[in-house]
Amino acid sequence: MKTTYLKQFAALLMAGAICSCSNDFEPVSEDAATSQDTTKVTTKAFLSLPISYTDESNFVNSLSPYGFLEPDDINLNRSGTKSGYNSVYGFNIPSANQVTGFKWNSGDESTEEWRPQGLTGFNWGGRKFLLATWYGVGPGTISGVYNQHKGVRIALVDITDMNNITYRHILLVQDKNNMSNSNLYRSTNSYDQLDLFCPVTIHAGGVAYSNNKIYVVDTKLGMRVFDIRKLIAVSGDSTKNRIGRETDGTLKAFNYSYVLPQIGYYDIDNANPYSCISLGTGNDGEARLWTGQYLTPSDNQTPKIYGFALNSSGQINTGQSVQQLEPQDNTTGNNGPVYRVQGVYRRGQASTSLVTTTGNSSYEGSTARLVRHYSGDGAGTRFRWPHGAEDLYYDSSTGYLWNLTEYESSKYGQDNRCVFAVRYSDYD
Repeated sequence: MKTTYLKQFAALLMAGAICSCSNDFEPVSEDAATSQDTTKVTTKAFLSLPISYTDESNFVNSLSPYGFLEPDDINLNRSGTKSGYNSVYGFNIPSANQVTGFKWNSGDESTEEWRPQGLTGFNWGGRKFLLATWYGVGPGTISGVYNQHKGVRIALVDITDMNNITYRHILLVQDKNNMSNSNLYRSTNSYDQLDLFCPVTIHAGGVAYSNNKIYVVDTKLGMRVFDIRKLIAVSGDSTKNRIGRETDGTLKAFNYSYVLPQIGYYDIDNANPYSCISLGTGNDGEARLWTGQYLTPSDNQTPKIYGFALNSSGQINTGQSVQQLEPQDNTTGNNGPVYRVQGVYRRGQASTSLVTTTGNSSYEGSTARLVRHYSGDGAGTRFRWPHGAEDLYYDSSTGYLWNLTEYESSKYGQDNRCVFAVRYSDYD
């Protein structure tokens, strides 16, 4: 069922603070950060934001005869390693700020069929997990690669012991009936579509976790929602080309061993494109999902971040205002908008926004930056950041800010992909 909400929100005015500096901001001659410009930027509220949620629990319940699994039931069949995570292409975090991280196994470092994008994490059964989204690559991204029909896979990574990192790729699926809706399914190259469920053919640029719910951003639509307690084991497929339910009742998913079905989705107008997402806080410390927009100057739009309040069940609370902010770049960015946003984290009670951005001038082997902006300040602060940086995830239990990089080894002649953590306090 589908319910539409239209909320009118009052304007917000956020007080700012003068930026503090960290020991790894870029020097003046290289995209320098400035923390002395006290020109104030008015923060705005989004006045009209239609949000609709479609509940697909009936579809998910139809899968219950196959049995639902939880994260600690999954057989993690791959291994990552800490060794060399900080020596991948374009990794320029100062040594004093490096905390921990890992590389994927050799096949996942080099594969051109998938690229990692989103990152989040959670604790489960006494174990600590990260979860990363990977999208299937098509020829528009890498010539000659036709893997976009598989949609999105997630890597469930056990980092309880960073000296023994294990993980498993799991395919995201949705109701086969969604194939008739162009907002939910994008036709790509051919494959054998069976009954019951189909791939989730989106870019999956960001992912967040809250109270058993996994939120994956859909660039134009809004958010796809999954329940981490609804994992399902499926049968092998030697052809690696079949997905859905066979006539004999067995389930297939391109030879993946597990699927995670979509339980619903949010259609949110006037806040796209949805490039990234993370769980952060609002002005009063309340839980909010923050999304960011990947826009370039040629789009003739001002990139914004949006904060969606969550209720105690981890669902978007449409009865609370949606916050809209416009983070500011440093003086090299002309004290203007932060373009090409790949990741976002917002700590509202401290009026602090952190965003990862790419496509800047090359510095210390990378075109990526981390930009910190205090609401109300006329300029943000840039920090060097690893090349190919994507989604952000903040782990409140450790104070670590996690990020990941995306490119396959063939792009630069060496590994680029890693997942890494820094101390949030070093950038606040």
